[in-house]
Amino acid sequence: MKNITLQKFSRLQDQYHYDCILQHLNPENCFAKRQMHINAMPYANVKYCIRLLPKIINWPGVYELFAICYDVPEKEFWKARITEYYSARQYLLSELERVVKTENTIFFSQSTDSHLWKMAGADKLNPYSDTLPLVQLGKMLGQYPFDLGRRPYGEIFSLLAQTKVQNEVEQDYRKLQLS
Repeated sequence: MKNITLQKFSRLQDQYHYDCILQHLNPENCFAKRQMHINAMPYANVKYCIRLLPKIINWPGVYELFAICYDVPEKEFWKARITEYYSARQYLLSELERVVKTENTIFFSQSTDSHLWKMAGADKLNPYSDTLPLVQLGKMLGQYPFDLGRRPYGEIFSLLAQTKVQNEVEQDYRKLQLS
């Protein structure tokens, strides 16, 4: 087995043997001499990459993901070595998985009124789940929501987490006042 380029690898009829071995490489945040910094990436890009992952079915899709995450030009992408690709892919996938798990943990809330929220048609909002938090932040901060989407993911995540906690405290305070 040779450490071939992605260009050669993508043209192989049988990639099975490479995949069986190389998928066990340790994650490494390095691809084509570049690194991925998820908290510095624009919020909109991180959310797009998460939505893109299950839709990737070919090499152009893989390149799009790497171009967004590692800011790598197409020429450099295809010249990269297969071992570097697999290590970087492992890192990329683990980072996106970490983001999803963290968001699910931080933003999960079980309200006593959640059944009313669902009855009111909350499921209709699902297609807008990436932009609705930006709309709420935009209202609070007096900014256009899509401008906020260009801000670093770490900043937006922090603001969303703070807003959620503040809303929960205010809601609990109102309940205590009524008691």
